[in-house]
Amino acid sequence: MDFITAIEWVGKSKNRIWRKIETYRIYAPYDDEDFLQEAYLSALLAVHRSAGKGIAFESAFWTIFTERLGKMTPNPKSNSGSNSIPSHLCDSGIETVDIVWSEPCLEPDIEAIYFRLSRYLTMREQRVMRLALGITYMGRLSYYEIASCLGCGESNVRDAFDRALDRIRELVRSGRVAPE
Repeated sequence: MDFITAIEWVGKSKNRIWRKIETYRIYAPYDDEDFLQEAYLSALLAVHRSAGKGIAFESAFWTIFTERLGKMTPNPKSNSGSNSIPSHLCDSGIETVDIVWSEPCLEPDIEAIYFRLSRYLTMREQRVMRLALGITYMGRLSYYEIASCLGCGESNVRDAFDRALDRIRELVRSGRVAPE
């Protein structure tokens, strides 16, 4: 299936998509158009995933779409989903909502680190790192998926990834790159 056909499929499947969205809508601060936009994006991603993994487009679509809905929707009845405040709490009296504050997120910005270090890597190492770290529209890929994209074996991908990490470690150790 190509991208145009996937978009047309979303248009034809709106009723099924709306039924799926219904379970998420009550918890989300988003409009129907936002959910529909997620459906179109999921369809585009599903085209790529279904072709790459040899699975049916619809299976890939529903898996991706459900995953994306879970990430964008705070659902107090589930352990998955966004950690933002549900929309029904935002309508009025927001000052009465108790928010539990946690430690600030100390996760490093992977994209920023990658772009600072990429000039020290070979072109192949850069491609492998981007795909492995999820710095593409496809998200984070496994060695198997990267090998499929690049037309090589998993061991080649693993070796390129290991070489890149060794190069980065050596740069940090020699002081050419600051760890922070």
